[in-house]
Amino acid sequence: MAFDLRALRQSVSLSMMGATFLLIDPAPGLAQPPAAPAAETGEAKPIASPGDQIVIKREGVQLIDPQKYRINFSLVPKNRVELVAPADGVIRSITQKPGAKVAGQSEILRLENTRAKLHLDRAKALFKVATLEQKSGDGSESAKAVSDAKLEAAKAELDLAQLIFDQTSIRAPFDGEIERFLVATGEFVRAGQPVAVVADSSQIVVEIPIERAAAEVGKAVKLKIEGNELEGKIESVLPLNPRFDNLRDLFETVTSAIVIFENTDGKLKSGMTVYPPMIPRQNVVEVPAAAILNSGDGGRKVQVVRLNVIRDIPVNLLASVGTGRLFVSGAFLAGDEVVYESSHALGDGFQIQPSQLATKPGATPATPGRTPPPGNSDVGF
Repeated sequence: MAFDLRALRQSVSLSMMGATFLLIDPAPGLAQPPAAPAAETGEAKPIASPGDQIVIKREGVQLIDPQKYRINFSLVPKNRVELVAPADGVIRSITQKPGAKVAGQSEILRLENTRAKLHLDRAKALFKVATLEQKSGDGSESAKAVSDAKLEAAKAELDLAQLIFDQTSIRAPFDGEIERFLVATGEFVRAGQPVAVVADSSQIVVEIPIERAAAEVGKAVKLKIEGNELEGKIESVLPLNPRFDNLRDLFETVTSAIVIFENTDGKLKSGMTVYPPMIPRQNVVEVPAAAILNSGDGGRKVQVVRLNVIRDIPVNLLASVGTGRLFVSGAFLAGDEVVYESSHALGDGFQIQPSQLATKPGATPATPGRTPPPGNSDVGF
C-alpha cells in the first residue's frame, strides 16, 4: 500500500527516517548525469535506474537565515587619512579635484589667510627693525643685551606668524590621490573639522574573519572581489572583530586577519565589495557528516528529497557540531529532506515515489502522517 509522502513529512520532518522508494523516470526537462559510486564510503553503490527499489535515510532541514551573519566587506587603502582644519576659518580655495593624483606636501586647499598674511608681514618688519637696532647700537654691554633680547623676541614673533600663515594651507601628507572633499569653497570650518580624505592605493587591504588554523602571517589567501578571485597575503592576525561575533555560532575557532593586495597598477579601487568564504550567502542548515558528498567540480554537495525529486545542492562547509554533524550553507528550501544514507547512487533530478509497504509478520502497518514504530525504520511505505 502506498502513502502520500508529503503527509508523512508533516509528522516526521524533523526525525531521521529510513524508507523504501520506487525510482521512476527523471523529471522532464532535467539533464541527468549518470550517478557515480559513493567513494566517500569506500564501497561502490549500484547506480539507481527507473523501476529500482531503493532505501533512503533522510531528515528534514531547519533553515537558518543567512541574514544573521551578513556583513559588508570592502577594500580600503592601507594608507588613508582624513585631513582636518588646523584653525577656525573660511575655505578660500580648493586647488585639486576629487580623484586627482597629488604629490606629498602639495597644497590641496587653503583657508582664508588675509589676517595671517598681515601678521606675517608685520612680524617680518619688526624682525628687520630689531636686526638694524642691534647693528647700530652704541657698543655698550647693556645696549647690546637689550638689542639681542629684542631681536630674539622679534624672531619668535616671526616664527609664530609664519606657522599660523602656513596652517592656512592644507597639504597632502604623502603621494596619493584625493578620495573626496568634505567641504566647499566659502564654507566656514572649525579647528579639527574634517575637510578632505587622501589615500595611497598602491596597497589595499580588507579585514576578514578566518579560521584560526589558517591564520598565518604571510600566507596567501584567495578572495572573491566583485566577480574576480584575487590572491592577497595575510599581513596581520588580530583578535576577532566584534562585528564578526555571530560567526562563533558556525565556527569553532575564528579570528580576524588583515589581507593586503599589491595594487601598483591601480586596478583595485577603494570600496570594491569583498566576499569572504566564511560568510554564508545562502540558507544555513545542520546536516549529518554522512550527507556530504564530493561534486564533480571538486566542491561538495548534499542530496535532498524535494517534492519527490532527488536534487543535488552544492554547499560550503562551515563548522562541526559535536561528532558527526556540521553546518553547511546552500540553496536549501523549506520542506527539503537531507539524504544521509541510501542503498543506491542517486542522480540529480530522479523522481521517486514511496513503494508499497512490505509488511512483516506481526509488523504494525504505517499510516499517513504516522511514523513507523522503532525497529521497522527500513520498511517501505
